[in-house]
Amino acid sequence: MNTDMQANNLATLNPATALPDMPRAQGKPEWGQVWKITRALLVVWAMAVWALLILLPGIDQISNVETATLHLPYMLIGLALVGAVVAAHSLRADRHLLWFLSVLLMLAGWM
Repeated sequence: MNTDMQANNLATLNPATALPDMPRAQGKPEWGQVWKITRALLVVWAMAVWALLILLPGIDQISNVETATLHLPYMLIGLALVGAVVAAHSLRADRHLLWFLSVLLMLAGWM
């Protein structure tokens, strides 16, 4: 009788046996994990936007000192914004991340 009580107590303390009794959310994503992946994709996307829409056209249009003084500042501003996006991602400052992304997109659209 004592072993039956001990086995019953172990069954209630063992998390593996308690799992079927706990309600599970099947098919629902965990939004914290989704946001972590989305943030990482936004950083990669920001780098791609800077490289494809600001850096490469800027390098292509630089042919002498005059055009370098015209396009080099925009390339450096874009690089600074990409650095700010990466810093906001690593510091988990989501509002700043979205703000820097929107400014980078406006710069890329203007270029």
